[in-house]
Amino acid sequence: MAPPLPPEARVTQELENFLHLLEARIEALSQSATVLQRHGEHPPRFADYARTRSLTSECLAFSIVIERRIDLLPEAKKATALDRFDSLTVLIWATLLDCSLTFLKAIAKEEYLPLGSREVFLHEIKTLYDAYNTLIQDRYFHKVEEETLRKCKSAEKILHEIIERAPRLLDLSAPESP
Repeated sequence: MAPPLPPEARVTQELENFLHLLEARIEALSQSATVLQRHGEHPPRFADYARTRSLTSECLAFSIVIERRIDLLPEAKKATALDRFDSLTVLIWATLLDCSLTFLKAIAKEEYLPLGSREVFLHEIKTLYDAYNTLIQDRYFHKVEEETLRKCKSAEKILHEIIERAPRLLDLSAPESP
């Protein structure tokens, strides 16, 4: 039996394992997101959307755990781990930005929206907002690809339109008194 690892080595090894697992979850999220872009005979179903949302939650929750592990690293090892983690964070939010834009474009094409669309719409607006605000942060901006920056511009325009039209789109009018 191998001797137990010193605490620092154990944290480093655990973090490395977590980063690999997060990469795998991001890959699954990315593949799930491509399903949302299908057209024609096999358009995406709500189950596809729900799977993507579930993977999103997993990635974001796992990111919190990883961030805590990075905080436990000795200063000499933090920068490298944080750089890798930041790259993965950009991948998560770039994928989510892409998903939200795809979903909002699909909704815009529909004449009639299915039941529950308003709640999904609101969730996607929040995701779009969070993705945009994350990706333009100085901490991440230098890691964002040109195509994602173009999508950030689209997100900014969409958010501006929604803010301008919020009372109508979101039915934010005051409730009528009985």
